[in-house]
Amino acid sequence: MDRAGIGRTTFYAHYFDKEDVLTTITEQLLETFTRQIAQTEARPRIVPSLELFHHVYHSQQRQFQLIMCGHAGERLWEALQTALCRAIEPALATFCAEKRTPPIPLAVVAQYLADTLLTLLRWWLAADMLYPPEQMEGIFQQLAMPGVWVIITGKRVGISTPV
Repeated sequence: MDRAGIGRTTFYAHYFDKEDVLTTITEQLLETFTRQIAQTEARPRIVPSLELFHHVYHSQQRQFQLIMCGHAGERLWEALQTALCRAIEPALATFCAEKRTPPIPLAVVAQYLADTLLTLLRWWLAADMLYPPEQMEGIFQQLAMPGVWVIITGKRVGISTPV
């Protein structure tokens, strides 16, 4: 509070404690990200990975890195995990509805994709966002999506397997 130039009275007029501040920041970040996902739903996508990478990249990067990489960020990671699963599972269902019943439950696939995306995002943050969002999106698509397309369609899509 001293470094920010905020008096104790002002702080406690708005927040109960540090946890309350983190909860507020978490809610604001999730609300912004959820709005971005809703605006891009017109495009048929299973995972809003590019939107997530852009959101992180264009937000206040240093502040976001500090929040997400510290112990206090675990609550935000969990909330982001839940939000991603809620966005991914219905998108998977839309793609599967016309094709066939997948051999793996869609809730499991959604969990896998959300976990994979968040693991890649954590690495990217720790690496000081070494690559632009579009390149990270491409990396995610190459690593995670071929197997998902096999589950959805029953066919391999455009990736050759090494012998």
